[in-house]
Amino acid sequence: MKKIKKCVLVTAKKEDIDKIKGLGADDYVVKPFSPVELVARVKAHMQIHQSLKEGKKENCLQAGDLEIYPDSYKAFKKGKILDLTGKEFEILVLFARNPNIAFSRERIFDRVWGMEAVGDMATVTVHINNLRDKIEEDPSNPQMIQTIWGVGYRFHPA
Repeated sequence: MKKIKKCVLVTAKKEDIDKIKGLGADDYVVKPFSPVELVARVKAHMQIHQSLKEGKKENCLQAGDLEIYPDSYKAFKKGKILDLTGKEFEILVLFARNPNIAFSRERIFDRVWGMEAVGDMATVTVHINNLRDKIEEDPSNPQMIQTIWGVGYRFHPA
């Protein structure tokens, strides 16, 4: 087995051409830098390489015939990749991690868009409908993403 060299470049060169020349490195830190940041970056790379060395697989959330990979933002239905937007994917992950829990539109908005976000709660409904179109067998009669009238939505894995 070939030994993989790990490299973090620490340099005063911050021009684009210098960064491009350093693309073979695992990371590129420009001086001046915080020693705490450098240690954190090195530790993060050590964890990544250790995971790769051990052959760790990404966590998978199973929900009926759905396979959801939160770290790589991929989801599959019956083995076929789903073409989800970022927000649709985040809603799906929220639901898959909390099956059979009722969520109001406001709570979904806070969890997915963030407390700081400003927007119309109708966007949640639009995203839910789009997500249903992509994961439900019959989007007009949803079985996985159920509407709870007067409350919001609940995810029921098949």
